[in-house]
Amino acid sequence: MAKITGDSRRALGNGFWNAGQQTLSLGLNAVVGILLVVAVPVDEYGIYSYAVALSSIGVAVMSAGLSGLAVRELVHDREHNAAIVAALTVIREFFALVGFLIIGGISFTSGNNLTIAATLLASTALFGRALNAPELWFLSHLRSSKPAIARISVTAVLFVVRLGLLAFFPNIWVMLVVYSAEGLISSLIIIVMYFRDKSNPGFTKPSFSTMTKLLRRSWPLMLSSLADQANLKASTIIIQAMLGLKSVGIYAAASRLSEISFFLPVVFMNSTFPVLLKVRKEKGADSPEYKSMLQRSYDQAFWVGVLVAVGVIIFGTIIITFVFGPDYDQAIPILYVQAAACPFVFMGAVYSKWIIAEGYLWSSLVRHAFGATINILLNIALIPIMGVEGAAVATLTSYVASSYFASFLGRRSREAGVQMTLAVAWPVRLFRNRFLRPSTPS
Repeated sequence: MAKITGDSRRALGNGFWNAGQQTLSLGLNAVVGILLVVAVPVDEYGIYSYAVALSSIGVAVMSAGLSGLAVRELVHDREHNAAIVAALTVIREFFALVGFLIIGGISFTSGNNLTIAATLLASTALFGRALNAPELWFLSHLRSSKPAIARISVTAVLFVVRLGLLAFFPNIWVMLVVYSAEGLISSLIIIVMYFRDKSNPGFTKPSFSTMTKLLRRSWPLMLSSLADQANLKASTIIIQAMLGLKSVGIYAAASRLSEISFFLPVVFMNSTFPVLLKVRKEKGADSPEYKSMLQRSYDQAFWVGVLVAVGVIIFGTIIITFVFGPDYDQAIPILYVQAAACPFVFMGAVYSKWIIAEGYLWSSLVRHAFGATINILLNIALIPIMGVEGAAVATLTSYVASSYFASFLGRRSREAGVQMTLAVAWPVRLFRNRFLRPSTPS
């Protein structure tokens, strides 16, 4: 038991490093994004936002569903870590090319040459980001501090560069070049750190069997990740087609403020995932320890999400009103709707790791495909009636559907749905356990 506690402490530190790095990165990028809103016309901000949104879909393809699965393989098969890291690099670079071609094709539907060029430029970031497979090796050893320090350093330096560019040359094309370069610079530094680490397993020529083994297990997760990104970014694509780039800029301004918080549960669950796997392996999937850890994670995720949603509404309204200006007044009601998704997005991060731990990968595909389908259909139905606010309602509904209601579609996943329902009622459970529990006779 003491060993698990020790690993839990390391996982907590791991989580703080990842959360710290991601918080700094998202915080600094949010500042840059806010300044970019102020520095360029709404139409140009719409082009930038559209390009970055499609690039995010490409990242889902590039990752090939291997992030969480790769950590599990690296934890369980230490002897072949060198082959696994090499295989991950080859697979991710191949799918970076696939992702580049897919989103390049999607961008042609915009019918705007500048939008197409911006999307292709932003999508070159995929090839640099695909090189960061060694980061997963550090993560599997609960040593996130090394890659986190590298990313923090790169983010800080490029933040200063971006500020200088915005002050003297506010141009979305230069900003897209910096966006594309950031992933490559970080990945190269992490690769150098990996080879300088005395305990690194190195690289060996990846075998075809290793790559096919990983892909056989990961392709449902890759499709799931793609459906998830379609769920997240479908609104941007449909708004551009129906309402134009100015509406994309308004919607993106609200989304930037609300989605800043969405990374928090994902980062922390990525960092603590090895301990969740360890508890399941040592105590069993039906053990009280494992189930208690999951329930506690759902409880914390939902109610931290509620607090974050309130903060997003308060501070987001101030930023839109006093910083963005009257051109973005329409973004305020969009922000309110989007912020309501925070608690369910937070629980969804826990649910996604439970799916990987249980090997129930089809559930991930079902939940995200379910959410993406609802999002696309509601966008098409509501945007002509409600405008940009209709897209926000569609996105909120799809988040709740994919993060919560989808868990009841499968027999095995219904237990997770029950735990999420209990998480919503956590204050009631706490009150009942503390004040209504029958007293034991003395």
